[in-house]
Amino acid sequence: MRNWLFNILPPSGIFGMDRDTATITILLIVSIIFIYVLGRILGIILPALFKRIRIRKLERQAEILKSHGVFKKASRLLAPLCFIMLIPFIFPKSDVGDEFYTITIKILFSYLYLTLWIFITGLVSAIGDIISIRNRKSIRGFTQIIQVAVSLIIVILLISMLLDKSPFNVLAGLGASAAVLMLVFKDVLLGFAASVQLSANKMLQVGDWITMPRNKADGTVIEIGLTAVKVRNWDNTIINIPTYDLVSDSYQNWRGMSESGGRRVKRHISIDMQSVVFCDDSMLERFAKINLISDYVAEKIGKIKASPATSTTSPALSERPTNLEIFRIYLERYLENNPDVILEMTHFVRQLQPTPTGIPLELYFFTTTDWIPYENVQSRVFEHVIASVPSFGLRIFQEESDKT
Repeated sequence: MRNWLFNILPPSGIFGMDRDTATITILLIVSIIFIYVLGRILGIILPALFKRIRIRKLERQAEILKSHGVFKKASRLLAPLCFIMLIPFIFPKSDVGDEFYTITIKILFSYLYLTLWIFITGLVSAIGDIISIRNRKSIRGFTQIIQVAVSLIIVILLISMLLDKSPFNVLAGLGASAAVLMLVFKDVLLGFAASVQLSANKMLQVGDWITMPRNKADGTVIEIGLTAVKVRNWDNTIINIPTYDLVSDSYQNWRGMSESGGRRVKRHISIDMQSVVFCDDSMLERFAKINLISDYVAEKIGKIKASPATSTTSPALSERPTNLEIFRIYLERYLENNPDVILEMTHFVRQLQPTPTGIPLELYFFTTTDWIPYENVQSRVFEHVIASVPSFGLRIFQEESDKT
């Protein structure tokens, strides 16, 4: 091809170029046009071919590869690779080492390295997403580390080619400035160490609900990167937390709660101590009509009747329950008969240390982990508790809001 073109050109050359230069220029232009047309044809044929050939098990993976533009980036490698194959047909052996040849080769390989870097980084990102979907575990930190390593290798190869130096000489020069590089890439190095710890110890995954008051984070993890972790707060704001902070500082991960299937409710109401009294016979008769505690109250009445009278009490106060005790037992039975309470998990009602604001009566139980149903269950339970207090002769301690 080259000899034929050289022979048909006039000996004086064309457009001010000698015959050798004109031959090389024409071949370069023809090669560029040929590769461009070939790329356009493949760009039309390949997508149509992939649409017809569908593998059901790999459709999702193919969509991920397509979303990252892996096929398009791979097609861009066609041009420099074809040029490398055509170089021996474009330049004669006598021109090897010529300045024009050297410049062309450097431009060609620079473009090859650039397209290769774009393709590899895109492919690594796509593979990371595929693995994350399959294993339900984010490896974005590792993929970013690989991308950084690939970028560093490409830069070293590019510099060594442009300077006509060995890659090892370039590495030696970089080693001399290691202190500066460590300062520049401090965040990347810290993020790398943190990413390894988070992934290896399964401390954090995409989709986890975390709270970190120091960073004002309270929401779902949407991305784990090399230098930052993105958290979507419940108000739909996005917080970027340095990855290293999740290793060096404390945070709360609610994944264990989600995996257990039950979310804890731990709340109390304060009972006015002055309203706590021993139950008299009329109170016990009234409480005995409540289905949940009728057997318990009947047992207490039986013990009172069987108790011998003393000089100070008739019958003994030691056998007579308080209205607070009856109310506490009622709440325990109420939780045990509540379909929203997970009975396989810990549940009880207890008194806490008395305070100046009364006796705290705490309810402790587990219910659904879904946020809105959880809040509804919690509200219904305590609405019932608050409404039931007066029925047992008790009062909820509440500071006066209005002065009369």
